[in-house]
Amino acid sequence: MPASRAAIVGYSIIKPSRARKDRGEEVLSTEQYQALALTSILGSLGLAKRELNSMRFLLGLNHPLWPHALIYSSEVASNLGLSPSLSIVSDHGGMSALHLLVEASLAVSLGEVEIAVLIGADSPLTPATPMGKWRLDRTWRYELNYEIPLGMIGPISEGGLLATRYMSLTDLKQEHLGTFAVALRRNAQQNPFAYLREPLSLDEYMKSPYIAYPLRLLDAVIPVNGAFALAVTSEELAKRYTPNPVYVRGHAIRVNAEPENELREVTDLKMRDVAEEALRRAGLRMREIDLFQLYDDFTVVPLLQMDSLGLLGESSIGKFVENTDFTYAGNLPVNTGGGQLSGGQAGTAGGFGLIVEAVKQLRGEAEGRQVKGARNALITGLGGLGYNNNLLNKGVLVISNEK
Repeated sequence: MPASRAAIVGYSIIKPSRARKDRGEEVLSTEQYQALALTSILGSLGLAKRELNSMRFLLGLNHPLWPHALIYSSEVASNLGLSPSLSIVSDHGGMSALHLLVEASLAVSLGEVEIAVLIGADSPLTPATPMGKWRLDRTWRYELNYEIPLGMIGPISEGGLLATRYMSLTDLKQEHLGTFAVALRRNAQQNPFAYLREPLSLDEYMKSPYIAYPLRLLDAVIPVNGAFALAVTSEELAKRYTPNPVYVRGHAIRVNAEPENELREVTDLKMRDVAEEALRRAGLRMREIDLFQLYDDFTVVPLLQMDSLGLLGESSIGKFVENTDFTYAGNLPVNTGGGQLSGGQAGTAGGFGLIVEAVKQLRGEAEGRQVKGARNALITGLGGLGYNNNLLNKGVLVISNEK
């Protein structure tokens, strides 16, 4: 067992942008976002770069949508003027942030490094221009061979199929998806770093156009450029950096659940066993969780997670949505900063935003959206919509302001 519990001692957020020059928004590269996030996190820790370089530290990075690089972590370290003892890169899509945090927690708990600096950055709206045009190389052969020729347009098409199947099996209706979207927008209105902060009504949601039936425009994340950073160290060193550390209490990860079953039910995310393992490691029960940060690329996905996690009890999903307040002041606070649906999805770094929001809540720093008495948070990471499957990468993280 690890000799020490890991603690999150710092975070940073760089304001998101859609690279709209006509609106006065910044147009920055992923490399620039990484530099901004590093400067910000070091400032919050009171560390100079030369001090960090004198320590045994880990550098963790997401693999961004752009640029694609064969040898990535050392290139970023060179760009940033860093000399880490260990460097890791996560290619788990929406689970990248959670996976990096688990790896970093193990490294500091085992004493391999003194501190870990995790940087999540992506700029899908500011692409480079190789060979005179923008091109993302697709390597998922099933998508090239079996989906695109049939008219699929990427994850949104698969999200639409998941929603259609779930609606056929349950009492879920489009109004329920809209109710969830409206709740997250209310949370985002209190978050200065959320990209979409305008009020949203259910009527406005229902008038938004379909993009992959039954999913509408407001059922999907809004892509943004942005960056985040997290600093992780051991509980013994935590108070050196902050009087309010947040402890990593438990985690569990599954990649490609049910690999032998080609007739799997795609609406069952198989999250309950993963969550139970994370809670067991944390020494907590589900009823002790005060807030949830659930990966939300489409409105239906957090609802599928709540069902899989057992939060519905004896209720149907439709009745559950009708009787639940998902806002920060409600009976089940979910994605209290607006999630990605209203906050924006910074490519494969989007999952960082959910972790940062949970840390802010547990430190009592969530400004006008603070969940009263928050002690424990459960965070999920999902990534990789698979062929004849749902999400290939699934992770659950439990963090707390108590040891």
